[in-house]
Amino acid sequence: MAFNAANEVAIVGIGRTKMSRRGERAIGALAVEASLNAIADAGITLRDIDGLSTYPESTGPGVGPTPGVSASGLQWMVQGLGIEQINWWSNGGGNISTAIGTAAMAIATGMCNYVLVWRSMYQPRSGAFGSGTRGSSGGGAPREAPKAGGGNAYQAPYGMGDAPTHFAAAYMRYMKMYGARREHMAAYALSSRANANKNPYSMFYDQPMTFDDYMNCRMIADPLCLFDCDMPVDGAAAIVLTSADRAKDGPKPPAYITALGSGGFNWKNRPPEEWQNDTARNLSRTLWASTYMTAKDIDGCELYDGFSPDIYWWLEEMNFCGRGEAFEYIQNGRIALGGELPINTFGGQVSEGRLHGIAHWYEGVKQIRHEADDKPGDGARNIVHNGRPAENILVCTGMLGHGVGVILSDEPR
Repeated sequence: MAFNAANEVAIVGIGRTKMSRRGERAIGALAVEASLNAIADAGITLRDIDGLSTYPESTGPGVGPTPGVSASGLQWMVQGLGIEQINWWSNGGGNISTAIGTAAMAIATGMCNYVLVWRSMYQPRSGAFGSGTRGSSGGGAPREAPKAGGGNAYQAPYGMGDAPTHFAAAYMRYMKMYGARREHMAAYALSSRANANKNPYSMFYDQPMTFDDYMNCRMIADPLCLFDCDMPVDGAAAIVLTSADRAKDGPKPPAYITALGSGGFNWKNRPPEEWQNDTARNLSRTLWASTYMTAKDIDGCELYDGFSPDIYWWLEEMNFCGRGEAFEYIQNGRIALGGELPINTFGGQVSEGRLHGIAHWYEGVKQIRHEADDKPGDGARNIVHNGRPAENILVCTGMLGHGVGVILSDEPR
């Protein structure tokens, strides 16, 4: 659907925690910390929050079995934060972007004044990370592999048993259809890593990567190598949304939602690349219908990258280039900081760590505020486009049939 109330909602607060690999802190504590940071950043108090939204509520990616320890659902967070009254809440329904999109609509329709949205990620403390990080069980202790039933019985015996194998097949098909090679994807991998090296929150903050490092990296599922996959972490981030009128009184510059689009879910059982195209295409159609702006007005993009090839589908369906052209489009520094269209200026999930999309929103706000200079000097991440700071940032998260995207702007447009 298209969002016809452009400029009525803004993001006014952001907060996050440090990330770790199987850290010592409980996930609930991380979610509370990120949320309190976002509330303080917005210049309000906990009493001002009258809306809550998150994803997932119980089972889902990055969620363990114990509330407060390996999960931070709505009920636990109400108690953990000490919230006394809520006028509106949502559990997202698809991913964190849908939780944010519904929060924006709740504010635009007057259901609440300030909505806190958070996402926490849990990594099992022992054993292999396994398919539970992406499946409905959400991880936990190592367990016996499930039996392959239904349609999976015709895929699992041939190696199609987890997310990388499915996405690898989609990526391979793209390469065969359009002539792309792994060398082309190196442009995104190296750009993302260079951005992560300028981001103190990144898991790869102090680990540069060369072209040879990428090309010689071990394969997970050909043609996806380890550096094409997002990195599981423990961590949390949060944002606060409010009306544009209230946003004017905050201590920080608002990031106005000047366009919003969403992608509906197609329940047919189809290959991943068709789901990917559908998500980006539907999101593109509804987002551009809600604004006079076009892709040419965008200064930078924060695009969901569960796997590197996601970038191709986003760029093509969001009208930055034609179908089958993204692998050439990203070459020669175009998507790097200082290029024509910087992408995932914080490192993306492949180089910062997997916060399941909310870090993309966090970074989008940082860019609109021109606050991405986490490492002063040569490490500055602030986008400068045609000699001016960023004015419009495209944020798109979610894939496989569902997602929400927005244009964040420094002023109502």
